[in-house]
Formats: sequence, structure tokens, C-alpha cells
Amino acid sequence: MTVRVRFAPSPTGSLHIGSVRTALFNYLFARHHNGKFVLRIEDTDQERSKKEYEADILAGLDWLGIQSDEPLIHQNARRAIHLQYIDKLLASGLAYKDPEGSPAVFFRVPSAGETVISDLVKGDIVFQNKDFKDQVILKSDGSVTYNFAVVVDDSEMGITHIIRGEDHISNTPKQIFLYQALGFALPKFAHIPMILGPDRSKLSKRHGAASVNEYRRAGYLPEAVLNYLALLGWTPADGTELMTPAELCRKFDLTRVSLSNSIFDIEKLKWLNCQKIKQLDSDELYNNYTEYCENISREILDVIKDDIVLLSDIKEKAAVFCTENISYNDEQKTELKTDSAQIVFREITAKLENVYSGAINEQYAKAQALIDDVIKVTGLKKSLVFHPLRIALTAQKSGPGLKFLLVLLGKEKVKERLANALGC
Repeated sequence: MTVRVRFAPSPTGSLHIGSVRTALFNYLFARHHNGKFVLRIEDTDQERSKKEYEADILAGLDWLGIQSDEPLIHQNARRAIHLQYIDKLLASGLAYKDPEGSPAVFFRVPSAGETVISDLVKGDIVFQNKDFKDQVILKSDGSVTYNFAVVVDDSEMGITHIIRGEDHISNTPKQIFLYQALGFALPKFAHIPMILGPDRSKLSKRHGAASVNEYRRAGYLPEAVLNYLALLGWTPADGTELMTPAELCRKFDLTRVSLSNSIFDIEKLKWLNCQKIKQLDSDELYNNYTEYCENISREILDVIKDDIVLLSDIKEKAAVFCTENISYNDEQKTELKTDSAQIVFREITAKLENVYSGAINEQYAKAQALIDDVIKVTGLKKSLVFHPLRIALTAQKSGPGLKFLLVLLGKEKVKERLANALGC
């Protein structure tokens, strides 16, 4: 049997984290089993379905690399097929028209016995058939209901496994009734836990959750979002946290999906994003994310890369190297005027010319040697050298290493700023 799974979003809103996690689990399951992942847009609700939402869904999935193995299917385009199956149920007596004369059609639900979902995540879930009422399968406005259309489409598309959120559990027995009535083979069901906010309430924007394309605009890497979402409700056997998409596909196993709801942690997502950025070399960062790296050299990216949490941080972190003019506040001016600080500035200025020759790493080494020499010659504590020198060069209390500042600011800018500091 070839595994076939699907992701079937409704285009009635933007693509959000919970939906993407469902799409991802389906995608990873298909890839792990060398199966097929297909995408179906469930747009039977024509009043609420919007093309802009469909575009948002497709753009988000494409950004994450979750792509259908087959052409996209629109559920509403299959309306004629749905109606044929409704006619079949009417002809067999398993469905009946609304006694009150509207166009609605009802499906006769079995009234005795029980229905068991052999769930691949939660185990057997038992329902008593007497607890269900007859189902509407065609509404009075002529539209086909969700549960009916889903059963017909999943069966005709050959879907073997239905992996979806546990909020769909109540729909599953209703769908099983229809599978049996229509003579369709039952797929295997797997209901995955919900994603909750830190306060264990339903996940929302106030918890930091946003639409997937908002994460893209905020400067997250798609690999980080995929990695994080995979860990919401699933843990690999080896306990690894940082994984590539290929590793996720190889390791994914439904038997390791948690029974408990997952807690969305925006700080954990940021941490993962930071780790993923660290794994990129500066050329990858520069070539793949040029919109964030404009007017920033690869050498600067090398220096700031490990401190970047989001791609949108790049310009802020690089500003210390790119700002043309700086100014000192009164407190900083007082510090720069001290005798020890003035000695440091004179010593650095006198020997600065020796730094700027050779390859970039040679220049860093020379800059560090210069700083070490100043400490030795002046006999000053490191803090009395480091702190005023940083203030003089950047007007900031912290930032990149001094050797990087001396080299990447460039000789002329360093000389100018030291001259200003000496003139305080």
C-alpha cells in the first residue's frame, strides 16, 4: 500500500500555526514512508471562502517547503460528484429528503451498536451509535456539508491515513458512518494533540502566535519554523532538538506523537531560529536573504551572525559598523576625559597604521595584539582600556569585540573617532 495523506485547509482565514503543524505532520509521515502528500482546498463554503486567503495558505506552505506531490484540488469543483453520491444514498434509502419540503437531504445514522475509531495516536475510541442524530448531508441552500464532502473526496483521492487535530474526533464517527454506507474502505485515523498558549488556553495572537506569513516577515527562517512545529507534540527517539527538514522526514514516527496538548513557546522558537542562523555561513545568509543584508559586508555578517535572533535584527546589529556619525552623552564625555582614557587613545592612535594590511584575519590578529600591547605598556587594568575605547569608537557600553571594531570601522573612521575622544 502506498501511503497517501492530505492537508485540506478552508480558505476562510490566514494560515496559522496549528494548521501548519497538521500539514507538517502529514508531510513528514508521507516522506518517511515514501508516500504522497496532496493538497485540497476545502472551499465549499463559497460565501466565506476568499481567494486572498487561499493565496496566503499556498504562499505560506511554499515558503516552508511543504508542497503537494499532485495538482491542487478545489473541493467546490467536485460538487457534481458529491451530488451523485447523495443521489446514490437517496436511491438506497440510506438518505431522505427533508420532510418539510426544503432541498435539504438527511443521512440515516445507525441507531444501534457502537463505532470504534482505532486511532494511531490515541488508541481505540468508542462511540455509542444511539448518541447520534441523522446527519444533514445537503443543506437547504443546496451546499454539501463538510462531513459528506470530506468522505467522498478522501475516498476518491485514495487517502490512506487522515492525520488531523483532535478537535476533529467528534466528526470521525459521523464520517465512518458515511464510509460504510457508501461502501468505501476506511482510512486509518490519527488525531494529534492541540497547541495551547502558555496559560493553557486556546492558542491566539496574544500568546505570540501569528499567521505563518507574519513569521516570514518578522525574520524567521522556514527551517526554524518547521523544526519548532515538529517538536510541538512529537519527540524523536534520540531526543535531538535541532534537525534539518531531511532529518525530520527520516525520524518522524506517529508512535512518538504525544497524547498531551503542546504549549506554544515563542522564546523557544526564537532560540531555534538563532541556532539555525548560526549554522548558516555568511555567504548563505547574504545570498539567500539579500533584503536584510543590503549594504552590509560579509565580514560584518561574520562578526554579528551569532548574535542574530531574527533576520530583522541584522541591520540593528550591523549599525555599529555602518553609522557614520556618533555623539557622546555627558556621562560618556566625562569618562573619555579621564587621564587613563586619554593615554589609551594616544597609544592606539600612534600604532594604528600597523593594523590595516594583510587578510582580514591577519588584521584582526594585529588589532588584538595592539590592544594587548596598550594594556602592557600603560599598565592599566583591562577594564580601563576596553570600556573607554568602546565608548570612543561606538558611544555604546557593549557590542562586538574591539578587534572587530578597529578593523571593520576602517582606519579613517577609527582615527576620526579617537581624535574626537581626545578632544573631549
